[in-house]
Amino acid sequence: MSKKKIAVFATGWGADILGHFMRGMTDVLKPLNIDIYLFMCYASYGETDNNRYGELNIMNLPDLHTFDGAVIITNLLDFPGEAERIVKRCHEAGIPVVSHGLELDGTHSVITDNTSGMEALVRHIIDVHGAKKITFIAGSADNGDSNERLDVVRKICGEKGLSFSDGDVLYTNWDLATAQNRVAKDVREGTLPDAYVCANDELAMVSAIGLSDCGLECPKDVLVTGFDFISQSRVFYPSIASVDQDSEKHGRVCAGLINDLMDGKEADKLIQIPCTFIPSESCGCECSKEIADRRLRAGTIAFRSNQIQSFATWHTIYIERAILQCESFSEIKQALTKAITEDAGFEGDNFHILFDPESYGYELKKSGNLEYDLYSDKQDVIYSMRNGKLQATRSIKTSHLIPGLEDSDPFHMYVFVPLHEREMKVGYIIFTDCYDQIESSAIREYADRFNSAIEKARKAMYLRTLNDSIRELSHIDALTHVKNRAAYELQLDEIRKKVESKSKFTFGVVLFDVNNLKKINDELGHYSGDEYIKNACKLICTTYKNSPVYRIGGDEFVAILEGKVLAQKDDLIETFITEMNKLRNNMDIPPEERVSLAYGMAYMNDPSENVDDVVKEADERMYETKKKMKAGLL
Repeated sequence: MSKKKIAVFATGWGADILGHFMRGMTDVLKPLNIDIYLFMCYASYGETDNNRYGELNIMNLPDLHTFDGAVIITNLLDFPGEAERIVKRCHEAGIPVVSHGLELDGTHSVITDNTSGMEALVRHIIDVHGAKKITFIAGSADNGDSNERLDVVRKICGEKGLSFSDGDVLYTNWDLATAQNRVAKDVREGTLPDAYVCANDELAMVSAIGLSDCGLECPKDVLVTGFDFISQSRVFYPSIASVDQDSEKHGRVCAGLINDLMDGKEADKLIQIPCTFIPSESCGCECSKEIADRRLRAGTIAFRSNQIQSFATWHTIYIERAILQCESFSEIKQALTKAITEDAGFEGDNFHILFDPESYGYELKKSGNLEYDLYSDKQDVIYSMRNGKLQATRSIKTSHLIPGLEDSDPFHMYVFVPLHEREMKVGYIIFTDCYDQIESSAIREYADRFNSAIEKARKAMYLRTLNDSIRELSHIDALTHVKNRAAYELQLDEIRKKVESKSKFTFGVVLFDVNNLKKINDELGHYSGDEYIKNACKLICTTYKNSPVYRIGGDEFVAILEGKVLAQKDDLIETFITEMNKLRNNMDIPPEERVSLAYGMAYMNDPSENVDDVVKEADERMYETKKKMKAGLL
C-alpha cells in the first residue's frame, strides 16, 4: 500500500498564520506518517493579472488522483473561483476535501468563530475605552472573514446607538499602503475616528505607524485593534490588541478531520473554533506578561528571523549571478548544481528544482487572454537533493512531482512554489520541512530572486538567439533566399582555415553566370527578370541540394563542394547541364522559365594549392563556357 499524502493549497502572505497552521497539521500527521504537500504562492491583488496567474498556476500542478485528501486554506487563498476550482478537481479525483477559513459548498469546513472574539473586542473599546466613532479597515470586499468582522462592528454599533455607515469602511484588498494612506488622509482632513478596527494585525500595525508618521500616538490619540494575534503584532509597540484564533489548533483540527474523512468516518460538515480577544497596549490596556516576556526576547527572535531571510537573500544573489553567466538551460543546470552543492545550508537535505520543457523555447510567449498555462506531462530535473544525496535523475512524470521519492522515506512536509515569467510557467521549486522559512518569508525572497534570475537569463538567451537570427538574415539574399556574398566570403575564410589545419582537406567550387538577363529585363520587364533569376537559382539548388549555394552578384551564383558531394562532382555537373538544356530549349514554357547559365567548375587537386587560385580557375572556365554558349557551340 502506497504512503498516504495530503495536498494543501494556500498563499504565503499570512506567513505567521500559515507557519503555525502547518505546525499544527504536522503534530497530527507526522505520527501517522502521512506526508503533506503544500502548494504555495505569493499571488496578490496588487500586481498585474499576468503575474498573479503565473503564481496561482502552482495550484494546477498536482494530479489530485494521486492524493488521498486535500485541505484548502481558503482565508489565505482569497481569489474569486480559485478554491471552487480546486474543490471541483477533488470531486473529480474522488478524494475528500476540507476548507479552512471559509464555509465552502462541497467541502467539510473548519472556520473561525469570528463573532465571539470580535464582539468582545468591539464591546471592550466602546465600554471600557469610550470609543464612539469607529473606522473599519477591511480586507477585500468578497472576503468572508473580513466581512464577518465588519458585520460585528455594524451590529454592536447599532446596539450601542453609535453611527456607523459605509463611509466608515475602507476596503484595502489587503494592501498595507492603502491603510496607511487613509490614516494620513484622516489626519489632514481632521476626520480621525476614535478607533481603527482592522481586519488583521498587519493592517493594524501599519495604521499605528501611519499615526506615528503624522505626529500622533496610539492609543493616546486613536485606538487601534487587529485580528489574528500574530507574532509580530505582539512585540510591536504598542502591542496590538487582537483576537487569537490559535492557528496551530486549527491545523490540528483540519488534519484530524481530513484523516477521518480519508478513513471513511462520519464527520461534522462544519466545525467552528472559538477565538479569544486579547486586550493590549494599542487599545489602552496593559500588555500581558506573555507579551512582555516575548518583547524582552524580541531582539533574539528578530535576529533569528532576519538571519534566515538574510541568508536567503545573499545565497540567492550568489545563485542569481551564477545563472546570469549562463548561455543555455544546460549551463543553468550545471551552474545551479555547483552553486547549491557548494553551499546548501538554506536548501537543506531535500530540495529540488524542476523546469517545464516548454520553458526552454526562446520566443517570448504572448497570450491574447489570461488562461492558466498548464504544466507539461514531464518535468526536467535541474537540481535534486534527496536525503542529503545529489540525484542524477534527468526527468520525471509531472504526476510524480518529486524526483526519486519512495514510500520508505520518513515523513516530510513538501512545499511547492512556482517558477514563472509573468503568466508563463517555467517550473517549480520544492522545499522540505521549512516551517521557519515560511514564517520568516524567506521562501518568498528565494522564489522572487530565483524567478528574476531565470527571467533575465531567458531573455538574454532569447536576445542572443534573435541576434543570431538577424545576423543569419543579413547573410541571406532577399530575392532568392540563398546565402549572399558576405556569407560566401565568410565561408571562403573557413575553407582557408581548414586548408591550413588539415593536410588532406580538399574542396571544389562551381561558378554560374545567368545568360540573357538583360534581354529578359529589356523585353519583359524587371519583374520577369527577377523571376528568371529565381528560376536559375532553383535549378542550381535542385542539382546541388546537398551543398551551400550563394548569390554573389546580380546574375552570379556559386556552389561549394565538399566531402561526398565533391566525389560526385562530375555526375552533378552533367545532371545540371541536362536539366538546364531541357528548360532553355522548351518553347512551351514562358521565357522567364527557359533559364540558361554559364558554368565553370574547379577543385583542389593538391593541398598546397591556393584557395583563391581554385576560385579563379572556376571563374575562367565559366567565362569559357559563356563564350561557347554565345557562339552556339553549347
